[in-house]
Amino acid sequence: MSQKRNWKLTAKELAFFNNLWNQIVAIFNYTNHQQGYRGTERYRNGLRAFCKHLAIIYRSQNFRNLQDKHLISFIEESIAAGVDISTLKTDLSAIRKLHKLIPKTRYQLSVGNDLLGVKKRTKKQIDRAWTEKEYHVAINLALLMNRNDVVWSLNLAWTCGVRLEECTALTRTQLREALAQGFLSLRNTKNGILRDIPLDSEAKLIISNILKETSYERVFVHHGRNHMQAKKSIQNWIINNRSKFTEQSDPVQGQLDSNNDYIVQPKLTYHGLRHSFARERYREFIGKGFSRQTSRKLVAAQLGHGRDDVTLIYLGPNSDPDND
Repeated sequence: MSQKRNWKLTAKELAFFNNLWNQIVAIFNYTNHQQGYRGTERYRNGLRAFCKHLAIIYRSQNFRNLQDKHLISFIEESIAAGVDISTLKTDLSAIRKLHKLIPKTRYQLSVGNDLLGVKKRTKKQIDRAWTEKEYHVAINLALLMNRNDVVWSLNLAWTCGVRLEECTALTRTQLREALAQGFLSLRNTKNGILRDIPLDSEAKLIISNILKETSYERVFVHHGRNHMQAKKSIQNWIINNRSKFTEQSDPVQGQLDSNNDYIVQPKLTYHGLRHSFARERYREFIGKGFSRQTSRKLVAAQLGHGRDDVTLIYLGPNSDPDND
């Protein structure tokens, strides 16, 4: 059971805290759509504790000077206070995200969750990726049901690795520019981190077809349907119909990966298509002669992630960073 961090601040420490907290509020606000309200609130709570720690221990004034020593000290202080590991993991995730969003930081952060005694691999691995057959069956089903929005969104996730909220925010202007430039420039992204997705021939054909089939500037938002409703409609379609295109596996025996860990295959979600995209791009980079490590970095850039352990999750239970 976690305990509260009983860190009391003097007047000077409070001034340092307020300065840091104002920086947090400016970055993690509720209107820039970096993430949902609950996620923003949770990250703020974790960063509040971190601000207090920096104010008391280091008299810090600017997050640009954040270093590994600050995280290590925070971890040690939190564990001593009885904060549970799951809470601390989320706090560290918030700190890493903050560091990415701060411009012109002076240092790189390398502290991982290993300091918490958390193992990176578990005996139960999760494989969220869609198979190629599941993808095509879902597309055909959506076509029969005249759900062009579902077809387009699945197409774009499969070939470009877009998140659902990134997909439903796309405009015709963006798609036309993508065909002209050879890459899809994503602007409405998680954490506000812009990224470009190179287009292969399949992705170019899909985008061309979308442009032919719709005349709305906002491809998925029209006729009284707002962005949230467009997302929810696609999510509901997958939930209501996935039993029709999910390939069945043995629920008792399961599968085993190369480390003899059980692979659990959960219900298909839209996000699982990003896993499929990541694996296909990874295979392409390996086929071009890139090392495993370099290939993972290239995949991470297209997914919009920076940490290697996150990329490994997308690449699946059989990915092995130790074979570089």
